[in-house]
Parts: sequence; structure tokens; C-alpha cells
Amino acid sequence: MKIDFQLPTDGKYHQYCIKCNSEHIHKIIKDTRTYYECEDCKDISPRLIVVDPKIDCWVDEDTKEYWHKSVGIFVFNEDNEALFFERVMYPFVFTIPAGHLDIGEKPAEAVKRELLEETGLKIDAVKFTVQENIIGDKCWRGSDNHMWHLYVGKMKKTNNIILNDEGVKATWLTLEQALNVPLPYPVEYFIKKYGNSLFQDV
Repeated sequence: MKIDFQLPTDGKYHQYCIKCNSEHIHKIIKDTRTYYECEDCKDISPRLIVVDPKIDCWVDEDTKEYWHKSVGIFVFNEDNEALFFERVMYPFVFTIPAGHLDIGEKPAEAVKRELLEETGLKIDAVKFTVQENIIGDKCWRGSDNHMWHLYVGKMKKTNNIILNDEGVKATWLTLEQALNVPLPYPVEYFIKKYGNSLFQDV
């Protein structure tokens, strides 16, 4: 998403309507999904422009595109199935545990944090797979582009998964099965590009 106004530099959290840039917005829930309504222009959208001083992000000087750094992990079980869950925050698809990288945070620690926050699961060892810039990866915080740090890990299959308020319907799927459900662009991209090599060395 291109940023066409001056973002604040006061070190505080801000969120803006993606249509009119108003800060007069509030969260609403529709069919269990999270949206945001602007009190000024009345637009209802699952996305905002969020300025969070904790998040590692920037605006490209030339393109004005808003970039975030993010982490994600394919957690595989002994049957080479990966853990997915359905998001109730945009994008409303099945995804792997993932999230934004905090400023000064090491990606390997960030991905363990995201896994714990989103699923209640702890993992001791993660393996770095790739770092790639993914253009077209739209998140609810207003970025269309993310610098991804992708990891893989392995644990015994469990149904003792405690999802936070971002997800429902945790499930274990093979990569082939996952391609038959709606996925966010980067997850589909990584599966199609790397395939079974994602779990072969875990």
C-alpha cells in the first residue's frame, strides 16, 4: 500500500482508515471476523494503516510502498503434516503461524514467540529456510509487501492447540492438502516453490 501522507514520528501507536486516513475508527466483528469502521467516511474494511513503534517497518523512498518485516514457520509432525489455522483477521484464509518482527528482535526468537502467542505451542529448535521479499503479501496493518524470514520445525502431532483471538480451526495438513484450501499469498508461494524440501531436513 502506498503511503500518501506523513506518518507520525512521535513513537506512539497510531491506526488510520485506509480510505480517508482518519484516526477515528473502531473495531467491529462480523460473522466472527474483524473489521474496522471509520467514523468519518463510514468505510468498513478488514485493513488499516497501522504505525506501531515496536514493529520493524519502513516506507520506500521511491515507491512510497509500506514494508514490514515478518516471520513464519512450517511446523511439521511425524507424518509430515504442517500446522495451519484459519484467520479471523485479514487475510481470512488458512495460514501457518506467522507475524511481524519487532525492532531489535532476532527472527528465530520472533518465530518462536509468534508460535506460542498464536497456538500455545512451544518449540525448542527451529531451522532457518529462506529470507525473501514478498510483494503482494497484504496484511491487516496496511502493508502489501513483507520481508519474510521463513523457518521450519518439528514436533509430535497434538490437538492441544490453544489459538489466540486471531484464529480458529487449527488443523494438520500435508502440503498437497494445504494447496486445496485458501492460503495467503506467501504461504502458497513457499509451498509451490520449495515443496517437500521444506520438511526433508527438519
